[in-house]
Amino acid sequence: MHVGINAMCQRSIFGKLFRCVSLIQGESKCGICRSRISYLSRQFCTAVQQMGVVYESVSNDIFTNLAFEDWVYNNLDLSQTNLLLLWRNDPCVVIGRHQNPWAECQLRQLWGSKVKLARRRSGGGTVYHDLGNLNCTFFTNRKHYLRKGNLELITNALKSRWPGLNVTVSCRDDILLDNFYKVSGSSSKLGRQIAYHHCTLLHSVNTSELKLLLHSEKEGMTNRATKSVQSAVKNLSNIDATIRYSTLVKVIAEKFYSQYHPLHEKKVYPVDPSSELDWPGVLSSREELTSWDWLYGKTPQFSVKRSHDEVSVLVHVNHAHISGVILQAPHGWLDTRLIQELTERLAGQKFWPADVAQITGTFLTSISADPNTRQRLHLVCNLLQETMS
Repeated sequence: MHVGINAMCQRSIFGKLFRCVSLIQGESKCGICRSRISYLSRQFCTAVQQMGVVYESVSNDIFTNLAFEDWVYNNLDLSQTNLLLLWRNDPCVVIGRHQNPWAECQLRQLWGSKVKLARRRSGGGTVYHDLGNLNCTFFTNRKHYLRKGNLELITNALKSRWPGLNVTVSCRDDILLDNFYKVSGSSSKLGRQIAYHHCTLLHSVNTSELKLLLHSEKEGMTNRATKSVQSAVKNLSNIDATIRYSTLVKVIAEKFYSQYHPLHEKKVYPVDPSSELDWPGVLSSREELTSWDWLYGKTPQFSVKRSHDEVSVLVHVNHAHISGVILQAPHGWLDTRLIQELTERLAGQKFWPADVAQITGTFLTSISADPNTRQRLHLVCNLLQETMS
Protein backbone atom coordinates (compact mmCIF):
# COMPACT_ATOMS: atom_id res chain seq x y z
CA MET A 1 0.00 0.00 0.00
CA HIS A 2 1.31 3.44 -0.90
CA VAL A 3 0.34 6.19 1.49
CA GLY A 4 -0.41 9.60 0.00
CA ILE A 5 1.77 12.49 1.05
CA ASN A 6 -0.46 14.86 -0.94
CA ALA A 7 -3.25 14.62 1.59
CA MET A 8 -1.40 17.05 3.82
CA CYS A 9 -2.15 19.94 1.51
CA GLN A 10 -5.85 19.28 2.04
CA ARG A 11 -5.93 19.20 5.84
CA SER A 12 -8.34 22.12 6.01
CA ILE A 13 -10.84 20.15 3.89
CA PHE A 14 -10.09 16.55 4.77
CA GLY A 15 -8.49 17.07 8.18
CA LYS A 16 -10.67 14.50 9.94
CA LEU A 17 -10.01 11.86 7.31
CA PHE A 18 -6.27 11.59 7.89
CA ARG A 19 -4.04 11.03 10.85
CA CYS A 20 -0.80 12.82 10.04
CA VAL A 21 2.52 11.82 11.50
CA SER A 22 3.66 14.14 14.27
CA LEU A 23 7.20 15.30 13.87
CA ILE A 24 9.52 15.72 16.80
CA GLN A 25 9.41 18.89 18.86
CA GLY A 26 5.64 18.92 18.56
CA GLU A 27 5.55 19.58 14.82
CA SER A 28 2.46 18.13 13.15
CA LYS A 29 1.76 20.48 10.27
CA CYS A 30 3.82 18.44 7.88
CA GLY A 31 4.22 14.71 7.86
CA ILE A 32 3.12 11.61 6.06
CA CYS A 33 -0.45 10.50 6.31
CA ARG A 34 -0.78 6.96 7.58
CA SER A 35 -4.23 6.02 6.37
CA ARG A 36 -5.67 5.59 2.89
CA ILE A 37 -6.62 8.72 0.98
CA SER A 38 -10.24 8.84 -0.06
CA TYR A 39 -11.09 8.81 -3.74
CA LEU A 40 -12.27 12.43 -3.47
CA SER A 41 -8.99 13.66 -2.01
CA ARG A 42 -6.99 11.81 -4.68
CA GLN A 43 -8.99 13.51 -7.38
CA PHE A 44 -8.56 16.89 -5.71
CA CYS A 45 -4.79 16.50 -5.34
CA THR A 46 -4.19 15.61 -8.97
CA ALA A 47 -4.76 19.24 -9.81
CA VAL A 48 -2.03 20.39 -7.39
CA GLN A 49 1.30 21.41 -8.90
CA GLN A 50 4.49 19.46 -8.16
CA MET A 51 5.42 20.20 -4.58
CA GLY A 52 8.37 19.61 -2.28
CA VAL A 53 9.18 18.96 1.34
CA VAL A 54 12.54 18.69 3.12
CA TYR A 55 13.14 16.31 6.04
CA GLU A 56 16.25 16.13 8.22
CA SER A 57 16.89 12.93 10.14
CA VAL A 58 17.72 13.35 13.82
CA SER A 59 19.42 9.94 13.86
CA ASN A 60 23.10 9.35 13.12
CA ASP A 61 22.69 5.59 12.91
CA ILE A 62 23.35 4.26 9.40
CA PHE A 63 20.97 1.31 9.71
CA THR A 64 18.09 3.47 10.97
CA ASN A 65 18.57 6.00 8.18
CA LEU A 66 18.76 3.30 5.49
CA ALA A 67 15.65 1.66 6.94
CA PHE A 68 13.82 4.98 6.76
CA GLU A 69 14.78 5.29 3.10
CA ASP A 70 13.23 1.86 2.58
CA TRP A 71 10.08 2.95 4.40
CA VAL A 72 9.60 6.02 2.23
CA TYR A 73 10.32 4.05 -0.93
CA ASN A 74 7.84 1.31 -0.05
CA ASN A 75 5.01 3.34 1.46
CA LEU A 76 4.63 6.77 -0.10
CA ASP A 77 2.64 8.00 -3.04
CA LEU A 78 4.92 10.65 -4.53
CA SER A 79 2.91 11.34 -7.66
CA GLN A 80 2.66 15.04 -6.81
CA THR A 81 5.46 15.55 -4.30
CA ASN A 82 9.24 15.49 -4.23
CA LEU A 83 10.83 14.69 -0.89
CA LEU A 84 14.40 15.57 0.04
CA LEU A 85 15.87 13.75 3.04
CA LEU A 86 19.04 15.19 4.59
CA TRP A 87 20.99 12.95 6.96
CA ARG A 88 24.40 12.03 8.29
CA ASN A 89 25.92 9.10 10.14
CA ASP A 90 28.42 8.16 12.76
CA PRO A 91 31.53 6.53 11.21
CA CYS A 92 30.61 3.68 8.88
CA VAL A 93 31.53 2.04 5.59
CA VAL A 94 28.59 1.58 3.22
CA ILE A 95 28.82 -0.86 0.32
CA GLY A 96 26.49 -1.10 -2.65
CA ARG A 97 23.82 -3.78 -2.93
CA HIS A 98 25.87 -5.93 -5.34
CA GLN A 99 29.32 -5.48 -3.81
CA ASN A 100 31.82 -7.69 -2.03
CA PRO A 101 32.96 -6.36 1.38
CA TRP A 102 36.07 -8.58 1.30
CA ALA A 103 37.12 -6.78 -1.88
CA GLU A 104 36.00 -3.26 -1.03
CA CYS A 105 37.34 -2.56 2.45
CA GLN A 106 39.87 -3.60 5.04
CA LEU A 107 37.58 -5.89 7.00
CA ARG A 108 40.06 -6.86 9.71
CA GLN A 109 40.68 -3.22 10.56
CA LEU A 110 36.97 -2.49 10.34
CA TRP A 111 36.10 -5.33 12.73
CA GLY A 112 38.66 -4.05 15.22
CA SER A 113 37.26 -0.52 15.22
CA LYS A 114 33.99 1.20 16.11
CA VAL A 115 33.25 1.83 12.44
CA LYS A 116 30.16 -0.03 11.26
CA LEU A 117 29.71 -1.88 7.98
CA ALA A 118 26.41 -1.47 6.12
CA ARG A 119 25.03 -2.69 2.81
CA ARG A 120 22.49 -0.39 1.21
CA ARG A 121 19.63 -1.38 -1.10
CA SER A 122 20.87 0.75 -3.99
CA GLY A 123 23.74 -0.12 -6.29
CA GLY A 124 26.97 1.78 -6.83
CA GLY A 125 30.29 1.79 -5.04
CA THR A 126 31.60 1.82 -1.50
CA VAL A 127 31.70 5.03 0.54
CA TYR A 128 32.87 6.13 3.97
CA HIS A 129 30.51 8.19 6.13
CA ASP A 130 31.03 10.18 9.29
CA LEU A 131 29.57 13.38 10.70
CA GLY A 132 31.67 15.34 8.20
CA ASN A 133 29.59 14.02 5.33
CA LEU A 134 26.09 15.15 4.36
CA ASN A 135 23.82 12.65 2.61
CA CYS A 136 21.02 13.87 0.35
CA THR A 137 18.25 11.52 -0.76
CA PHE A 138 15.89 12.78 -3.48
CA PHE A 139 12.61 10.82 -3.56
CA THR A 140 10.30 11.31 -6.51
CA ASN A 141 7.85 9.70 -8.86
CA ARG A 142 9.71 7.48 -11.33
CA LYS A 143 8.77 9.65 -14.31
CA HIS A 144 10.26 12.70 -12.58
CA TYR A 145 13.56 10.99 -11.70
CA LEU A 146 16.51 13.11 -12.82
CA ARG A 147 19.85 12.35 -11.16
CA LYS A 148 21.88 15.01 -12.95
CA GLY A 149 19.25 17.62 -12.14
CA ASN A 150 19.56 16.79 -8.44
CA LEU A 151 23.33 17.14 -8.57
CA GLU A 152 23.06 20.46 -10.37
CA LEU A 153 20.67 21.63 -7.66
CA ILE A 154 23.40 20.91 -5.12
CA THR A 155 26.20 22.57 -7.10
CA ASN A 156 24.02 25.62 -7.75
CA ALA A 157 23.23 25.81 -4.04
CA LEU A 158 26.91 25.63 -3.18
CA LYS A 159 27.89 28.32 -5.66
CA SER A 160 25.08 30.60 -4.57
CA ARG A 161 26.48 30.66 -1.02
CA TRP A 162 30.19 30.23 -1.83
CA PRO A 163 30.78 31.78 -5.29
CA GLY A 164 34.47 30.87 -5.22
CA LEU A 165 33.79 27.13 -5.21
CA ASN A 166 34.60 25.44 -8.52
CA VAL A 167 32.18 22.50 -8.34
CA THR A 168 30.84 20.67 -11.39
CA VAL A 169 28.89 17.53 -12.24
CA SER A 170 31.00 14.95 -14.06
CA CYS A 171 29.93 12.55 -16.79
CA ARG A 172 29.94 9.81 -14.11
CA ASP A 173 27.43 11.78 -12.06
CA ASP A 174 29.97 12.72 -9.41
CA ILE A 175 30.43 16.23 -8.07
CA LEU A 176 34.01 17.32 -8.63
CA LEU A 177 35.95 20.09 -6.94
CA ASP A 178 38.34 21.94 -9.27
CA ASN A 179 37.50 19.35 -11.96
CA PHE A 180 39.54 16.72 -10.13
CA TYR A 181 38.68 15.99 -6.50
CA LYS A 182 35.54 13.98 -5.84
CA VAL A 183 33.31 15.48 -3.15
CA SER A 184 30.15 13.57 -3.97
CA GLY A 185 29.22 10.14 -5.30
CA SER A 186 25.78 8.86 -6.23
CA SER A 187 23.64 5.75 -6.36
CA SER A 188 19.96 5.13 -6.91
CA LYS A 189 17.05 2.72 -6.71
CA LEU A 190 14.37 2.79 -9.39
CA GLY A 191 10.99 1.16 -8.94
CA ARG A 192 7.92 1.05 -11.14
CA GLN A 193 6.37 4.10 -9.47
CA ILE A 194 8.89 5.47 -6.97
CA ALA A 195 12.58 6.26 -7.39
CA TYR A 196 15.26 7.71 -5.23
CA HIS A 197 18.73 9.07 -5.82
CA HIS A 198 21.08 9.58 -2.91
CA CYS A 199 24.49 11.17 -2.84
CA THR A 200 27.23 12.09 -0.43
CA LEU A 201 28.73 15.53 0.11
CA LEU A 202 32.13 15.64 1.82
CA HIS A 203 32.61 18.83 3.81
CA SER A 204 34.86 17.78 6.71
CA VAL A 205 35.13 14.00 6.61
CA ASN A 206 38.05 12.15 8.22
CA THR A 207 39.99 11.46 5.03
CA SER A 208 42.70 9.52 6.87
CA GLU A 209 40.12 7.02 8.11
CA LEU A 210 38.53 6.92 4.67
CA LYS A 211 41.82 6.00 2.99
CA LEU A 212 42.67 3.48 5.71
CA LEU A 213 39.42 1.52 5.43
CA LEU A 214 38.52 1.70 1.75
CA HIS A 215 39.93 0.42 -1.52
CA SER A 216 41.39 -2.84 -0.30
CA GLU A 217 43.59 -4.32 -3.01
CA LYS A 218 43.21 -8.08 -2.70
CA GLU A 219 45.75 -10.17 -4.56
CA GLY A 220 44.54 -13.54 -5.74
CA MET A 221 40.85 -12.58 -5.75
CA THR A 222 38.50 -13.33 -8.64
CA ASN A 223 35.42 -11.22 -8.07
CA ARG A 224 32.11 -10.96 -9.95
CA ALA A 225 30.75 -8.19 -7.76
CA THR A 226 30.46 -4.52 -8.69
CA LYS A 227 33.81 -2.84 -8.15
CA SER A 228 34.29 0.66 -6.82
CA VAL A 229 36.20 3.23 -8.83
CA GLN A 230 38.99 4.85 -6.84
CA SER A 231 39.06 8.65 -6.87
CA ALA A 232 41.01 11.43 -5.21
CA VAL A 233 38.83 13.13 -2.59
CA LYS A 234 38.87 16.47 -0.83
CA ASN A 235 36.74 18.23 1.75
CA LEU A 236 34.84 21.37 0.81
CA SER A 237 35.97 22.95 4.09
CA ASN A 238 39.55 22.78 2.81
CA ILE A 239 38.53 25.50 0.36
CA ASP A 240 36.30 27.53 2.67
CA ALA A 241 36.25 26.93 6.44
CA THR A 242 32.73 28.35 6.70
CA ILE A 243 31.30 25.31 4.92
CA ARG A 244 29.65 23.31 7.70
CA TYR A 245 26.88 20.76 7.97
CA SER A 246 24.24 23.18 9.29
CA THR A 247 24.98 25.74 6.58
CA LEU A 248 24.85 23.10 3.85
CA VAL A 249 21.46 21.90 5.09
CA LYS A 250 20.14 25.45 4.94
CA VAL A 251 21.41 26.38 1.46
CA ILE A 252 20.43 23.06 -0.17
CA ALA A 253 16.95 23.21 1.37
CA GLU A 254 16.52 26.78 0.12
CA LYS A 255 17.54 25.79 -3.39
CA PHE A 256 15.17 22.81 -3.28
CA TYR A 257 12.25 25.02 -2.27
CA SER A 258 13.10 27.46 -5.04
CA GLN A 259 12.54 24.60 -7.48
CA TYR A 260 9.52 22.96 -5.82
CA HIS A 261 6.59 24.73 -4.20
CA PRO A 262 6.62 24.05 -0.44
CA LEU A 263 4.09 21.40 0.52
CA HIS A 264 3.36 23.38 3.66
CA GLU A 265 5.93 25.70 5.22
CA LYS A 266 9.25 26.55 3.62
CA LYS A 267 11.36 24.88 6.28
CA VAL A 268 13.40 21.81 7.12
CA TYR A 269 11.32 19.35 9.16
CA PRO A 270 13.25 17.20 11.67
CA VAL A 271 12.09 13.59 11.75
CA ASP A 272 12.85 10.67 14.01
CA PRO A 273 13.31 7.74 11.60
CA SER A 274 13.32 5.20 14.44
CA SER A 275 9.71 5.92 15.43
CA GLU A 276 7.71 2.74 14.94
CA LEU A 277 4.55 4.73 15.69
CA ASP A 278 5.15 7.12 12.81
CA TRP A 279 6.73 4.65 10.38
CA PRO A 280 5.23 1.19 11.09
CA GLY A 281 7.67 -1.57 10.19
CA VAL A 282 10.78 0.62 10.06
CA LEU A 283 12.45 -1.27 12.91
CA SER A 284 11.93 -4.60 11.16
CA SER A 285 13.66 -3.18 8.12
CA ARG A 286 16.52 -1.96 10.30
CA GLU A 287 16.89 -5.41 11.86
CA GLU A 288 17.20 -6.98 8.41
CA LEU A 289 19.86 -4.45 7.39
CA THR A 290 21.98 -5.34 10.43
CA SER A 291 21.79 -9.10 9.86
CA TRP A 292 24.79 -11.19 8.79
CA ASP A 293 22.73 -12.66 5.95
CA TRP A 294 22.21 -9.19 4.47
CA LEU A 295 25.62 -7.65 5.22
CA TYR A 296 27.71 -10.63 4.07
CA GLY A 297 25.32 -13.27 2.75
CA LYS A 298 24.31 -11.10 -0.21
CA THR A 299 27.87 -11.07 -1.53
CA PRO A 300 28.10 -12.35 -5.13
CA GLN A 301 30.26 -15.37 -5.91
CA PHE A 302 34.02 -14.92 -5.67
CA SER A 303 37.27 -16.86 -5.20
CA VAL A 304 40.36 -15.96 -3.22
CA LYS A 305 43.81 -17.51 -3.17
CA ARG A 306 46.64 -17.34 -0.62
CA SER A 307 50.10 -18.82 -1.10
CA HIS A 308 53.28 -19.64 0.79
CA ASP A 309 56.22 -20.74 -1.32
CA GLU A 310 54.96 -23.69 -3.42
CA VAL A 311 51.79 -24.18 -1.39
CA SER A 312 48.54 -22.35 -2.12
CA VAL A 313 44.94 -22.54 -0.94
CA LEU A 314 42.10 -21.50 -3.26
CA VAL A 315 38.69 -20.92 -1.66
CA HIS A 316 35.49 -20.60 -3.71
CA VAL A 317 32.79 -18.58 -1.95
CA ASN A 318 29.11 -18.25 -2.82
CA HIS A 319 26.88 -15.90 -0.79
CA ALA A 320 29.55 -15.82 1.94
CA HIS A 321 29.55 -19.61 2.31
CA ILE A 322 32.42 -21.87 1.30
CA SER A 323 31.53 -23.83 -1.81
CA GLY A 324 34.92 -25.44 -2.32
CA VAL A 325 38.58 -25.49 -1.24
CA ILE A 326 41.49 -26.51 -3.47
CA LEU A 327 45.01 -27.16 -2.17
CA GLN A 328 47.89 -26.80 -4.60
CA ALA A 329 51.18 -28.30 -3.38
CA PRO A 330 54.07 -30.47 -4.58
CA HIS A 331 53.22 -34.11 -5.20
CA GLY A 332 53.21 -36.11 -1.99
CA TRP A 333 53.49 -32.99 0.20
CA LEU A 334 50.42 -34.01 2.20
CA ASP A 335 48.14 -37.04 2.40
CA THR A 336 45.20 -36.31 0.10
CA ARG A 337 42.82 -38.08 2.48
CA LEU A 338 43.52 -35.49 5.16
CA ILE A 339 42.88 -32.64 2.73
CA GLN A 340 39.68 -34.26 1.54
CA GLU A 341 38.45 -34.61 5.12
CA LEU A 342 39.22 -30.95 5.87
CA THR A 343 37.58 -29.63 2.69
CA GLU A 344 34.47 -31.73 3.33
CA ARG A 345 34.17 -30.22 6.79
CA LEU A 346 34.47 -26.70 5.35
CA ALA A 347 32.01 -27.15 2.48
CA GLY A 348 28.82 -25.15 3.02
CA GLN A 349 30.14 -23.36 6.11
CA LYS A 350 30.23 -19.58 6.57
CA PHE A 351 33.25 -17.82 5.11
CA TRP A 352 33.91 -16.28 8.48
CA PRO A 353 37.04 -16.26 10.68
CA ALA A 354 35.42 -17.63 13.84
CA ASP A 355 33.58 -20.41 12.01
CA VAL A 356 36.61 -21.50 9.99
CA ALA A 357 38.83 -21.34 13.09
CA GLN A 358 36.45 -23.61 14.97
CA ILE A 359 36.27 -26.12 12.12
CA THR A 360 40.03 -26.24 11.53
CA GLY A 361 40.74 -26.39 15.27
CA THR A 362 38.39 -29.32 15.72
CA PHE A 363 39.92 -31.03 12.71
CA LEU A 364 43.50 -30.64 13.98
CA THR A 365 42.65 -32.07 17.40
CA SER A 366 40.75 -35.02 15.92
CA ILE A 367 43.52 -36.46 13.75
CA SER A 368 46.62 -38.48 14.48
CA ALA A 369 49.62 -37.19 12.56
CA ASP A 370 53.39 -36.97 12.84
CA PRO A 371 54.95 -33.55 13.66
CA ASN A 372 55.89 -32.85 10.04
CA THR A 373 52.37 -33.52 8.77
CA ARG A 374 50.82 -31.50 11.58
CA GLN A 375 53.09 -28.55 10.78
CA ARG A 376 51.98 -28.64 7.15
CA LEU A 377 48.32 -28.84 8.15
CA HIS A 378 48.80 -25.78 10.37
CA LEU A 379 50.20 -23.94 7.35
CA VAL A 380 47.11 -24.86 5.31
CA CYS A 381 44.81 -23.68 8.12
CA ASN A 382 46.72 -20.40 8.44
CA LEU A 383 46.37 -19.81 4.69
CA LEU A 384 42.63 -20.42 5.02
CA GLN A 385 42.44 -17.72 7.68
CA GLU A 386 44.42 -15.32 5.50
CA THR A 387 41.84 -15.62 2.71
CA MET A 388 39.34 -13.88 5.00
CA SER A 389 41.55 -10.91 5.88
